[in-house]
Amino acid sequence: MDASKPVRFTSPANAWATGAQLLAFVVPFLSVTEGYQPVALEAISPILADVWQWLLLVVAVVAIAASVGVQVVTARGGALIVAMSRLEAVATMLMALCFGGLWAALIREYGWGNSPLTQAMVGVIAFSALARVLQITWELWKYHRALRTGQTATVEALAQPKES
Repeated sequence: MDASKPVRFTSPANAWATGAQLLAFVVPFLSVTEGYQPVALEAISPILADVWQWLLLVVAVVAIAASVGVQVVTARGGALIVAMSRLEAVATMLMALCFGGLWAALIREYGWGNSPLTQAMVGVIAFSALARVLQITWELWKYHRALRTGQTATVEALAQPKES
């Protein structure tokens, strides 16, 4: 007997995940408002640093909006959850690339371990964002597999209200 399990989308409303997304927003926000300068990226190319800060700012806003959006559309059904999850995955992948680029620039400009706290924090944010993308991809694959095999269900009210 095949006991199937329900497909579950891991909630990005987790405080740690939300905190990482907010941090991913604050860093480029500070950069755009001149509160932080990505000196390691500027040493490679000032244009790269400008593109990095604006791209990261936009994708951080999109990722946060998608996370909130998943919570809002949960009651509306699978297609909207899938769309919002895909949007979060694309934005988070770009976020991972941005932070991975900053991490590589820090190592290139200052050497491995010369600013260990900064390198560790930036590297962990990049890795965590990539892990979130893999998590979303895995969950979407399980959801589509369940759809293909006909193992999805629709949620309906158990009782209809009486007509007055």
